[in-house]
Amino acid sequence: MKAVNWIIIVILVITALYFGVTWKKSSDQNKALLLEKQELQTSYENATATISEIQSNLESLDKDLAGQLFTQKEIPGTTPEDRKSKITSSIANMKNQIASDKKRISELERKLAQSNNQLKGFQDLLTKLKTSVADKEKIISELQKRNGILTETIEAERKLSAIEIAERDKVIEIKQNVIEDQRKDINTVFYVIGTRKELIEKKIIDRKGGLLGIGKVSTVNKNVNLDQFSTVNLLDTQAINLPVSKKGYTVLSSQNAASYSIEKEDNTNVLKITDTNTFRKNKYVVIEIF
Repeated sequence: MKAVNWIIIVILVITALYFGVTWKKSSDQNKALLLEKQELQTSYENATATISEIQSNLESLDKDLAGQLFTQKEIPGTTPEDRKSKITSSIANMKNQIASDKKRISELERKLAQSNNQLKGFQDLLTKLKTSVADKEKIISELQKRNGILTETIEAERKLSAIEIAERDKVIEIKQNVIEDQRKDINTVFYVIGTRKELIEKKIIDRKGGLLGIGKVSTVNKNVNLDQFSTVNLLDTQAINLPVSKKGYTVLSSQNAASYSIEKEDNTNVLKITDTNTFRKNKYVVIEIF
């Protein structure tokens, strides 16, 4: 009888242990399934958020590309260099965004492959995103080509502008030189100083008129040898230094007497030109020393 009781007790203990182990195993499995479900839900939410963000980035990229490709009007106050710099900066930002999105898509594909097809509903979305990214890369490549053409255009315009500026400067320089030469020519006066005898010998003056050698006057010849003359530029000075004379000087040429004066300065006599415009009307000055 005691043996039977012990057998019953042993059977009950074994049964209790079996059900206890089975319950624990079932409980562990339930916890694992719950954890797996939570992880799957988290993965689903993360994937959904990532895809939504990538889609938003691509939509924003569409607008930027449209603005760069189809906005041709120049902004007042900007230059082609400004536009090129802006496009270059935009392209760099777009390429960085594309690279970031491609990396995130690759990460989603890796997680999709590890999910045992539990996230297979995302595959079509990822395929569309990859296609959209590829399209954007083609457009960016086209934009880079256009920017390259713009660079060439700017360089060509710069070279042409440099040539035009050089030619314009050359024309201006020539005109300025002509004007300067004209100013010098207008203000250059030829003068000769000598005694009556010297002036006659140089064929600068003649003695004419009078009767029996009396009453003759000195006249300046029309055709004179300029090699006999000195020059003075009235832009630089308005004075002609005169050699020493015991009796004085007289201006034989037809300068207006009101346009000059003869003065003594420090033991030197000087013909001072007081009215340049009037004085230079006759470019040849003949001064006789007595």
